[in-house]
Amino acid sequence: MRITVFGSHGRTGLLLVQLLLAAGHQVVATIRNPGHMADLVKLGAETRMVDLDKSAFEDVVEACKGSDAVIFAAGSAAGEGSALDRKGTLRTVRATEKAGVRRYISVSSIGASTGMSTRTMDDEMKDYYKQKRAAAKHIAGSTLDWTLIEPAELTDEPGTGKVTASLVAIKETAIARADVAAVIGAVLTEPKSIGKAIQLAGGGIAINAALNKALG
Repeated sequence: MRITVFGSHGRTGLLLVQLLLAAGHQVVATIRNPGHMADLVKLGAETRMVDLDKSAFEDVVEACKGSDAVIFAAGSAAGEGSALDRKGTLRTVRATEKAGVRRYISVSSIGASTGMSTRTMDDEMKDYYKQKRAAAKHIAGSTLDWTLIEPAELTDEPGTGKVTASLVAIKETAIARADVAAVIGAVLTEPKSIGKAIQLAGGGIAINAALNKALG
């Protein structure tokens, strides 16, 4: 498959690019910092300069054209507001539709689709979830074959290959970014995941078994 990855040099995105390439996929890795290009070219990815906040919409569309799937793993950087996450989602969903690509996977945050209470959160986190929920609503209202991955707190620990996955609210147990990347790779061609928001946390069930249990 040819797969466009937005946020390809983030800590989760880079692991995802490596996983997809190792699986034999062709990856179009979008970046907004030219200093990151060498890392991705060395891995074997095709790179495109795309800033989801500032680039022309047609540049976003071009990055999606010819791909079999688009994965949104981007996020706002330190000092940037959470509204950028929502804007990036809206632009990539529209671009994916315009490019004629059907499959779209987005990495969000645990509870964004389950109505998790934000009452005790600080203002920054409340805004973060407000933007994530608006983005999820936009994805769900699109014409795409979408899947939302909503992981708990992310760590940089080595992946375990085991998770907890569910379509309803689950306990927030931290999960390795490598395991999130592996789950994305697993749902990429899984038709049962289309139209689903998967809650994801650390756990003791092998990834494929956990997904089969969650998706039925």
